[in-house]
Amino acid sequence: MSKLLTRGLLAAFLAGAAPRPADIPFEPRLLDIGANETATLVDVNGDGKLDIVSGENWYAAPTWKKHSWRKLEFTNQYVDAFSDLPLDVDGDGRTDIVTVTWFAKKISWFRNPGNSSAPWVETMVDQGNNNEFAFLVDLNNDGKALEILPQFGNNNGPLSYFELKNGKLERRQVSSRSYGHGIGAGDVNKDGLTDVLTPKGWFEAPHWTHHADWNEAQHLGFLYVIDINEDGRNDVLTTAAHDYGVFWLEQTAEGTFVKRMIDNSWSQAHATTLVDLNGDGRLDLLTGKRYMAHNGNDPGEREPLGHYWYEWRKDAAGKVEFVRHVIHYGGRPGTGMQLPVGDLDGDGDLDFVAPGKSGLYLFENTSVRRPATGKPAPGAAGVPKSDTRRKPS
Repeated sequence: MSKLLTRGLLAAFLAGAAPRPADIPFEPRLLDIGANETATLVDVNGDGKLDIVSGENWYAAPTWKKHSWRKLEFTNQYVDAFSDLPLDVDGDGRTDIVTVTWFAKKISWFRNPGNSSAPWVETMVDQGNNNEFAFLVDLNNDGKALEILPQFGNNNGPLSYFELKNGKLERRQVSSRSYGHGIGAGDVNKDGLTDVLTPKGWFEAPHWTHHADWNEAQHLGFLYVIDINEDGRNDVLTTAAHDYGVFWLEQTAEGTFVKRMIDNSWSQAHATTLVDLNGDGRLDLLTGKRYMAHNGNDPGEREPLGHYWYEWRKDAAGKVEFVRHVIHYGGRPGTGMQLPVGDLDGDGDLDFVAPGKSGLYLFENTSVRRPATGKPAPGAAGVPKSDTRRKPS
């Protein structure tokens, strides 16, 4: 280690600041130049490996051979699938795909035929609403994220979710109207029940009482519920989907939330995933810049693309500190509507997939012994000797 780095670490120690956490190296790989906005990870053919499903195609692991499985409309520079969710709807042991669309105004599911050339048969779930995106969440509090929570683009549409019952997805209404661009789920008040979040406050389960505890004018992505500063009160972590801003809403007292900006240096953080990327047992936020979300009409839309992950910790004074890790900056890889994470090469660490109008990319985690379990591998504290990353000289 260099004397300069040693002095820097000593100064940081004396000042009470922790050294900067280690980055994780990722290597992007272009799988397809197609403009699909969605991606999900599913063992399509039952061989025990996670395949990639994106828009009209699926890609078989480990070589990522491309297979066409359906046709989608291409409208106004969008492939009309805005979220693809993996769910065994009919209970046959094969994972099906639930798709939400904007232009076709529908939610439907496609039955996985297994390892055969049979077609994926589509079954309608809901019609009549533009669907911005959707997520799998646990809204019946059974410990399984099997409910479909869409964000309807039209505020006149009812705020609803869809629960799987006996092979059918049944609508459950939360409110007679929607509350803007953004949706989320989590236990805001720590009563053990999953609530529904919007940019204009949250709905308390089980009777869906509305609490207007915040009022965000921006279009948001997913709203996560997590106690960021570990004060015993749950906070909200989210992003500006069509503007600048990664931020959190700190619950400073019961029902009182204060906005705290994390990063406003780049825009279009539409897709996010909350996951323990570095195996320290704490959740991190993975996100990236969506490419041409509104075809060049959003703030900063033509600025350089990038992918980032954020971790947070407390400094010596007990203040929350967010650390941004740049996965890549500039070039072609962008983001669409989803950022699925999984161990796609079977090496024990977490990779991710980034779809979008700039192409479909696999970001391979090239570090050594980064566990997919969310717990550090034995002997992995700090930088293990087997790690291939460049170390300070």
